[in-house]
Amino acid sequence: MMRSAAIALLFMMLVACTRQPEVNVDGEQLRGERLDDTGIAVFRGVPFAEPPLGDLRWRSPQPLQTKVPDRNATEFAPACMQSMGILEWYRDMAELFGSTRNEFSDLAVSEDCLYLNIWTANLDENARRPVMVYLHGGSNDQGWAYEPDYHGHVLAERGVVLVSIAYRLGVFGFLSHPDIGDSEAQANFGLWDQIAALEWIQKNISKFGGDPSRITVFGESAGSQDVLALMASERAAGLFHGGIMQSNAGFGIGRRGSPSLDDERQRGMDTAALFGFDGTDAWQQLKSVPASELLAKYEETFSSYYHSPAIDGQILERSVWETINDGGLADIPFIIGSNGDEWYSRVPEDAGEAELLKAIESSSHLNSPDTLAALQGETDYRRAIDRISAGNGMLCPSQYTAAQYDDAWVYHFTRIRDGEGGATVRAYHGAELPYVFGTHPSWMATSDIDRHLTDQILSYWTQFAATGNPNLPGLPEWPSFNLPGHQVMVFGDEMTATSAPEPDLCRIFSRSVAETLE
Repeated sequence: MMRSAAIALLFMMLVACTRQPEVNVDGEQLRGERLDDTGIAVFRGVPFAEPPLGDLRWRSPQPLQTKVPDRNATEFAPACMQSMGILEWYRDMAELFGSTRNEFSDLAVSEDCLYLNIWTANLDENARRPVMVYLHGGSNDQGWAYEPDYHGHVLAERGVVLVSIAYRLGVFGFLSHPDIGDSEAQANFGLWDQIAALEWIQKNISKFGGDPSRITVFGESAGSQDVLALMASERAAGLFHGGIMQSNAGFGIGRRGSPSLDDERQRGMDTAALFGFDGTDAWQQLKSVPASELLAKYEETFSSYYHSPAIDGQILERSVWETINDGGLADIPFIIGSNGDEWYSRVPEDAGEAELLKAIESSSHLNSPDTLAALQGETDYRRAIDRISAGNGMLCPSQYTAAQYDDAWVYHFTRIRDGEGGATVRAYHGAELPYVFGTHPSWMATSDIDRHLTDQILSYWTQFAATGNPNLPGLPEWPSFNLPGHQVMVFGDEMTATSAPEPDLCRIFSRSVAETLE
């Protein structure tokens, strides 16, 4: 009799683990998918706001009204409107590592794109697992929440609930115009989307086994920049409790400052003028332009514009750089860092002294005669230029930011993949992502060293999400950056805490920053 009961219980558990996962959220029954090989439940394409179409273009995200009783949440929603630069980059990488461009299908895009995706191992509301929310990179004008590197099943297996969110990009997410009413959001619509998604997560994540009091927001490149902006914003206060910023602490901040609301409004007027719109109804007319036509014409004119968060008087009252310097970031712990060869593969192979001098001259904080002296002994011009670019925009700003706060840990990722492909791109911008997510593609050279490093990075990241401190027994001690010695954790062929890299360049950087504050 007891044996029969045990068999019945086992059968019920197997059924529960294999049936389609369902969660009721705000009157909608979300029907997700359970991954066969892991048992992880994934809910794809979950709306967190009304589609920003028509008159809702360039408005703050509105509460979802177009609800359905049963929503199929097994397919990713289209990515936000963008050109195909990142898709082509993935295809280039596949070829570089000996595969074909067919590894990556065409990307569907739409202006209707405010959706998020959730991976979880436990749908019990009492599970209260730490939550990690990912903001994708792509210069705030490209990228999508479910890029191949960003799938969350491995992190969910490690005990967190992983959420990836979409947000409006480029002309749709970072623009303004004088005719926007005073009661409306004025700019930074992509950031408003991120805040709306975090509010949705606060309200609903417990239904997916998550703990709304333990939310870590993490991002890479522009996503990292946006995490920093959210940490500096009163509008996002209380929505998350930890931050991880990968390969970005310097875009849009520093000597050149953040764009102003007037800057954003002028670009909005210039965009309307591209279509011949002028006068009191120019902004409304611009809202009627088809999304694909708007994107194409905008990118013809503003292809080189970097879409940084603007000082809009709403999300950001002042520049993020000012907030960093007076210790005004949200009182939450954070991890921050950069990679060993961020831009190396993008520097022309024939770069020489002229290109190096130009890189120094165009640097906002390393434009100093002392910079050349700091590079003495560097025989590779490409490497020297990369050190200037990464030092000015990522590495030194990361160290500088961490030095202002007690609960801050700094890393430096230096692992280079085996083989010719790895030697070509080195520890490139974004190289850490497959390690952070545990999503190494089959076409990329992955050795036992890479798998071991992945396990260690996953342990640090998930421990930080759980406790606000990355340290746990069995791994090398990772000192907070403000302790004597300013140590960083190097993630390379081996993993060790060591003195912060580029001390000479970063002294020049800090000196320049001090001069701007005088």
